[in-house]
Amino acid sequence: MVVCICNRINDRDIRNAIHEGASSFSDVRETLGVGSCCGQCAPFAKELVDDTISQLQISQNYNLAYEAKV
Repeated sequence: MVVCICNRINDRDIRNAIHEGASSFSDVRETLGVGSCCGQCAPFAKELVDDTISQLQISQNYNLAYEAKV
């Protein structure tokens, strides 16, 4: 899904940036330029970043707990 029309950034681009090390909306904005033109996408992009980071943290915690059990 297109998130930022101005810079042609989609949700996969944002998720990939997070998986490659971006750890905040500011990091994603700096890396991709999302929300840097008209700003209309910024609220949704920030929510997507926050949700993706939360999901990644949950997944990492699950993997750590699983490894500790084994």
